[in-house]
Amino acid sequence: MATNKNKSYYHTHTGRILVLLAVLILGGSACAALIIFGKKEVTLTQPLDTRPKVVAQPLTIVNYQTKISLSGVLQPAEKTDVAFELNGKIAWLNDKFIEGGIVKKGDILAKLDPFDYETEVKDKQASLALAQANLSEELAKAAVAKKEWAHNPNSTALALRKPQVESAKARLKAAQASLERANKNLSRTQYYAPFDALIASRTTGLGQVVSKTQALGQLINLNYGEIHVPIAGFDRAFLPALPLENVQVSANDTLRTGTLTRHLGRFSEQTRMAYYVIKIHDPYALYTAQSPLYFGQFVEAKVNGVTLNNVLKVPQAQLRNNAVWLLDANQTLAKHSAPIIRKEQDFVLLPAPLEPHYQLVTQLPEYPQQGMRVNLQAVTVQLADKGAKQ
Repeated sequence: MATNKNKSYYHTHTGRILVLLAVLILGGSACAALIIFGKKEVTLTQPLDTRPKVVAQPLTIVNYQTKISLSGVLQPAEKTDVAFELNGKIAWLNDKFIEGGIVKKGDILAKLDPFDYETEVKDKQASLALAQANLSEELAKAAVAKKEWAHNPNSTALALRKPQVESAKARLKAAQASLERANKNLSRTQYYAPFDALIASRTTGLGQVVSKTQALGQLINLNYGEIHVPIAGFDRAFLPALPLENVQVSANDTLRTGTLTRHLGRFSEQTRMAYYVIKIHDPYALYTAQSPLYFGQFVEAKVNGVTLNNVLKVPQAQLRNNAVWLLDANQTLAKHSAPIIRKEQDFVLLPAPLEPHYQLVTQLPEYPQQGMRVNLQAVTVQLADKGAKQ
C-alpha cells in the first residue's frame, strides 16, 4: 500500500512540473514571435547635417552721433596787474583787496593820498578863470579898436587886435585842457576794478609810497575762464565747425556748459596732440544758481562730433583683422572687409554693406571660410546705443 501511494504521488508531481515547463516554453516562444514579427522596419529619411553651427544677430545700421571725450584744467583767460597811473602814497585799501577776495566791476580797490592832486585842480581852476578874464578883456579892446579904425581903409589886423584875441582864446583852451588833466589825475588816485575779479595777489600796504605803473597786485577776470584741451588726430577728424556751443563740462558733481571756441595753433611736442580752448562763462557762478568751477580744477568735457550716416555698428569683439563675418539668406558666410571709420567705447563703426538682408555672425565656426554653408542655430538681438539715431 505504501509503495502504491508513493508511486501515485511521484507521477502527480512530475506531471505538474512538465505542464509548467510547457507553459513557460510556449510563453517564451510567443514573446519571441511578437518581438520578431512586431518590429517595424526603420528607414533613414533625412541625411545627417554636418554644417557648422553659428549664431547671428540682425545688422545695426545707424546714423551715429559721434562723441569726443576731452579733459583739461580750468585756467584764467585774462589777468591784469593792479597799478596806478600816478605817483603817490597808499591812503586806503578795500577789505576785499586780499588774496582770494572777489570784487565786482567798478569796486574801488585802493586810493592814493589826493592832497597834491586836489591842489593841482584848484590851481588849474584859477588859471582857467584868468584865461577867461583875459579873453574878455581882449575882446573888449578889439571892439574899441574896430570902432576907431572903422573909417580908415589902411587898418591892419594888429591895429584891430585880432592876434591878441586869438592868443587869448588859445590860452583859454590850454587852461581848460590843464583843468581836465588835473581832474583826470585826481580821479586816478582811486583804482577801480576793471571787471569782476578774483584777487590773485596783493603786494602793497597802507602808507606805502608807490610809483606810476608799479604792480600792487594781480586780478583774474571772472567773466569767463578757459580749458585748454588736447585733441588727438583721430578725434579732430570728427570735430564740427567752430565755435561749438553746449559742450558738457563736469568736475565731480558739478555740471556746466561751455563753448569750444578755437584752436590754439600749436601741438604738444610729446604727444603731437592739438590744443583747443573751451570757454566757460561765469565759472565762479557769481550770477547763476549753478555750482562754481574753480581755476586749477581738473574737468572733463563731452563734445558732440559730426554725425556719421548709414554706418554699421559692430561690437569690437566681433571684429577680426578689420573684418566681420556676415550671413546671407542662404545661410552662407560672407566676409565683410571695410576700413574702420571710428572706434568708440566697446564697438566700431564700419561702412554698411550694400546688402541689407545680411545678419552679423556672433559665434563663428573654428575655421570660417568665404562661401561656407552653415547651420543657423539662434538669432540674438543687440541693444540700441544712445549714440545711434534711427
